[in-house]
Amino acid sequence: MLIDRHILSWALSDESLRERMSFIAGPRQIGKTTAIQKFLSTKAAAGLYYNWDAYGVKKRFAANPLFFTDDLPAQTPRCWVALDEIHKYPKWKNILKGYYDEWKNKVQFIVTGSARLEFFKKSGDSLVGRYFSFRMLPLGIREVAGMPHQLNEDLILSGNQRLVIPEVKMEITQAVESLLGLTGYPEPFAAGRDRFCARWRENHISLIIREDLRDLTKVTQIQKIEVLLYLLPPRVGSPLSLNSLQAPLECAYGSVRTWLNYLEAVYLIFSLSPWTTRLSRSVLKEKKYYFWDWGMVEEQGQRFENFIAVALERAVSCWNENGLGPLKLYYIRTKDGLEVDFAVANKQRVLFLVETKLQDSSLSQNLVTFKEKTAARLAFQVIKQKNYCAQKANNIYVIGADRFLNLLP
Repeated sequence: MLIDRHILSWALSDESLRERMSFIAGPRQIGKTTAIQKFLSTKAAAGLYYNWDAYGVKKRFAANPLFFTDDLPAQTPRCWVALDEIHKYPKWKNILKGYYDEWKNKVQFIVTGSARLEFFKKSGDSLVGRYFSFRMLPLGIREVAGMPHQLNEDLILSGNQRLVIPEVKMEITQAVESLLGLTGYPEPFAAGRDRFCARWRENHISLIIREDLRDLTKVTQIQKIEVLLYLLPPRVGSPLSLNSLQAPLECAYGSVRTWLNYLEAVYLIFSLSPWTTRLSRSVLKEKKYYFWDWGMVEEQGQRFENFIAVALERAVSCWNENGLGPLKLYYIRTKDGLEVDFAVANKQRVLFLVETKLQDSSLSQNLVTFKEKTAARLAFQVIKQKNYCAQKANNIYVIGADRFLNLLP
């Protein structure tokens, strides 16, 4: 099953790039190579994909640093060239700078990679102004359902536009059930079997920690980082106390914080900070952590919350990459223990709130309270019930996951 990835509709569009290179990063095995190769084939450029892990590509580069120019079609005014994993090559930024400066009128470059591309491009500025970066993240429900991309700016507009919440087709509801039960990574999702997914997950984690993380950070305490990773699932959805992890890991506070940053860098987890702007008695420091692969989380309520967290992070990335940001995903919690799971906000204000409840359709009072305190325009209590939607108060909805996720890009 080959699923079209919506991100390519903006990450590879002339309107988005304006001749810049497109850097597409994301978790390992998220489908970048497959998606790019399919895209190139539609542009009659299937032979212009180069994987820098391949011996043949390295050999051609050693013989001729401009080897790809030998393959450019003579009659095409401007063509696509994909350079996969080039960031593993020494002085790759200088190489790309030279390629771009000399060939930008003839070639549109795509640069793909996983954690190391995201990590290494942050150091130095030799490529500033020459690329835009994008993230390919786990599958969304509209991708799985085979439905076209929608940007749906209504959720983040600051005006009084009335929000339209349509009923959803069966394909959307089925996509939610399938994704929630498995994962958002294409290969195990396509297999559709729990046992295959479990084996894939074990190999996936081992590969990332023992190869990507070791190469990226030169860290030596790999076993303790693995232990940390498996201590996190029961803590999903709650602000994480790093002090509580020191004893089981037998390490210092600073080590726990550093290792969590490493796990984020290799796209195993991501974190949300608390929203503190103009909110009295808010929690200031503790972050919440979620898995990009929500199948890591066994408890059903926590998995559901993790699933919605990934969908919201995908939506925020999409809006930002389409020039509608800067937006960021937060959570809200006060020192009194009052909390709302998610808040999508710009620098000045919260735009909408989301609370997750697996089955409970009775409205959360915290959602009402924080909608007033933050002046958010919209608030949603997302439950698992199919095709459900009820407006409980002014722009506050209790809504099924399928109908809510159908609103997101």
